[in-house]
Parts: sequence; C-alpha cells; structure tokens
Amino acid sequence: MGSDVAQVAGLARVLAHEVCIRLLDSLTQGEATVSELTSRLELEQPRVSSHLALLREAGLVMATENGRQRVYGLATPSVPLSLSTLRSLARDLRPGSINAEVPVTEDAPIKQARTCYDHLAGRAGVQLLDSLLECGWLEARGERAFDLSEAGEAALLSQGVDVGSARRARRSFAVGCQDWTERRLHLGGALGAALLVRLVETGRAKLVAGSRVVHLSDAGVAL
Repeated sequence: MGSDVAQVAGLARVLAHEVCIRLLDSLTQGEATVSELTSRLELEQPRVSSHLALLREAGLVMATENGRQRVYGLATPSVPLSLSTLRSLARDLRPGSINAEVPVTEDAPIKQARTCYDHLAGRAGVQLLDSLLECGWLEARGERAFDLSEAGEAALLSQGVDVGSARRARRSFAVGCQDWTERRLHLGGALGAALLVRLVETGRAKLVAGSRVVHLSDAGVAL
C-alpha cells in the first residue's frame, strides 16, 4: 500500500509540469524525435530534453535508437487513458461544473465516443454495455452492478482483455455509470477500463490528444 502511494505521488510530481502534459499529448499522436517535439510544442530544445528525461525516469515514455537519433514514444496505452482520467477529474472539480448542462449536437464527436475517466462513454459506451448484456456476457447483479458470465469471461479473455487485473483492482469490478449525453448507463469500473485499454491496444479506439474524444475504427466496439 505504502509503495503504491509513493509511486502515485512520484507520478503526480512529474505530471505537475505543464510541459510534461504537453509532451505526452503530442506523443499520443505518434513517436517523435526531440527536434520534432521541439517544433510541435514551439519550445527550446533543452527544455524539451529535460522534461523528456523526467518522463523517462517516471516510466511514462520510452526511447529507441534510430541511427543517430533517439525516437520517443509512450510506454503504454495506459498513459493517454490516465490523462483522460485527469481531464475528467479537472472538469468535475471546476466550480459550477454540471455535465448535464453542457449542450452538444447530435453529430458532435464527444457525443459519439469519449472517455469518462478511464472507460468508454457516449453513444459508443452505451452500445458496448448493451451488446455485452444482449449476448449474455454480462449479467446484472443489482440496479447498477454487473458481473461476467462464464461465457463472457472466456470470450473476453480470448480477446486479450485483462479480466484478472480488473478483478484484483481496488475498485468496483463492473458498474453502470450514468452517461450525461445519452441519459443511459455505460460500463464503468475496472472492467470498463480494461475493455477500453484493449480497444486502444488493438487499434479499434484512438484517443485524441488534448481531448476526451475517442475515434473508433470501422469495427467500432463490437466484441
């Protein structure tokens, strides 16, 4: 427990630097060299290099050698998902912030698919929960609590979803989260987070840098 707290505190110190957030956002778009990142962010090269060193030490980015250049990339798909979680929290902590009062058009990207903390929300998130229930992979255990059926657990494991880690997480496993644009439930909890991670890993979902919007491939959220 103490080790977890110390690690989280260490990450928080790194993410307290605005340049680190901007670098992570930029790397969400793809790998880049120091010179490319310097150009994208319009910052001095020494400043970019020093903040990249902080991110590498924290384990948030990795570097590979490409000839005489070093190419930087995100260490794990969890990094942009964590940024989305922080953006959700920052929005919710904003004085007077009430999601239901934010109007969106029917075709707005944030209505179609977005992150809600670390899980999928919007129309796509509601569809994901509906499909899991309809095929019998997810079963209701209360008003907003769910669990996997045997068939559902086997199916998700076969598709590479880290169900085991989701079950061991210190949080609710699978819960219904009220969607502020659809006025229905989407899937939250540790399982919802694991599903979004897998969608990102397989390229079916791509996070938009600096935003909570999620772009889905033609395959959508079908499992």
